[in-house]
Amino acid sequence: MKKASRIRHQAGAVIAAGLLAGSTVLATGASAAVASISPGDQQTIVNETNAIREKAGAPPLTWDASVAAEAQAWADNPDSTPNGPGSLKHSPSFNGAENMSTVGPAAATAQWAAEKARYDADPDHDPNSAGYKTQWGHYWNMIQSRFTKIGCGARTGVTVCQYRP
Repeated sequence: MKKASRIRHQAGAVIAAGLLAGSTVLATGASAAVASISPGDQQTIVNETNAIREKAGAPPLTWDASVAAEAQAWADNPDSTPNGPGSLKHSPSFNGAENMSTVGPAAATAQWAAEKARYDADPDHDPNSAGYKTQWGHYWNMIQSRFTKIGCGARTGVTVCQYRP
């Protein structure tokens, strides 16, 4: 088997294995990287988010694979961490709300929920305010009643969750 053909065959095997395992696959050139949020982390994210939403009087969210694929694509994109570890930049193309964190998926929900006290202390709850951008916006995104779907993606150093109607 020629080298280029063998590489394509190996990449195809990696993609097939990832798809069979329920992973999101991001293909780049002749190679492919399999990345995903584990089913256990998916359930943890949904359960924790819905517990927070219930306390806020918002209906529950459901996991959406297509939203998760978009979140994973942004997590995998080097532009999501433009200046390296700890530097996060929101996707320019998301349509809804997006939370990002430098902690892993199992810890991100709790980190965002911890903004509730600052949210409660701000009587305006204006999503165009400095408070939304720097103090409580992640929590606000989690509890918005208009969102019915959630999907998340992660790689080392970045977790991305997107919320959609």
